[in-house]
Amino acid sequence: MGLKMSWPHRLFAGQFTDFELKLLRVFRVVVDCGGFSAAEAEIGLTKSAISKHVSDLEIRLGVRLCERGRSGFALTEEGKVVYEAISQLLVSLEEFRSRINAFHSELIGEFYIGFIDSLVTDEATPLREILSDYSKANPAIRLNMMVGSESEIDRAVEERRLHIGVSVADESSVRALTTPISVETSYLYCGAGHEAFAVADSELKDEALSKYALVQHGYSAAENRMIARLGLRSAATSHQTEGILFLVLAGTHIGFLPAHYAKGWEVRGLVRPIRRQEIMKRTRIAVKANRSSLANPMVRSFLSVVKARLKKESLPPASG
Repeated sequence: MGLKMSWPHRLFAGQFTDFELKLLRVFRVVVDCGGFSAAEAEIGLTKSAISKHVSDLEIRLGVRLCERGRSGFALTEEGKVVYEAISQLLVSLEEFRSRINAFHSELIGEFYIGFIDSLVTDEATPLREILSDYSKANPAIRLNMMVGSESEIDRAVEERRLHIGVSVADESSVRALTTPISVETSYLYCGAGHEAFAVADSELKDEALSKYALVQHGYSAAENRMIARLGLRSAATSHQTEGILFLVLAGTHIGFLPAHYAKGWEVRGLVRPIRRQEIMKRTRIAVKANRSSLANPMVRSFLSVVKARLKKESLPPASG
């Protein structure tokens, strides 16, 4: 009978090389993504390579960081502590980089921007121009683009895992500097296969709409208020707009979609808005930055670009 293998101890010498930092970053992405498979596309490594990186980190730290197997991915108590410590470490490294950047006329570094989904089809928002202006002004900065739900983006800005977030304007957060850049209009849509598609708007009163299954965004307070006012029946949830569109196109649900996002399918006769003149949702889209990140010259430069673009397009910036 062989000896039972135990985890080595006291191997971590308190020093970090670039390789250890890479292992820490890989582990944080795995946790943020919720597992090894989900992290593959984010990291650009195979599942087995990611697993090897995490195992190497566990050996170096002398603790087991996570459980993985048929039961799924889960952090150990030690893993939770290490994850929080990594987040604090990377914030400190970013602050160090920011101070060094202040010595140079040309900004350098990794810059993380997060967006709520579907904004790319909105021609009313100046985001494309802002990104173009920023990239041209700072060619040495490497942009890292993330897409997530409103809550994911806001939380990442709050925790300083994103330098900049673009999501729904919410001025209740005292930590976030908020600059509205556009207003997005959404309507209630049904698909060509839905029984309401051929029914005249005049016949689709609130009572009739309440009989249809609704797919709703999982993060929109404004949508929740609209649902309550109209008496709609929520039967499905999606945290991304693409999920809403899938069920609307399936003809099984009605749902709110940004007009710019639904336009292509509407032109093709695959979806149509219900009572366009009466049922609409207006959402302010804003650029957000954690106030604690304003010491970072990359963040300050981005906000300056936003302000300049809004001024150029005669859109008065409103900051909170």
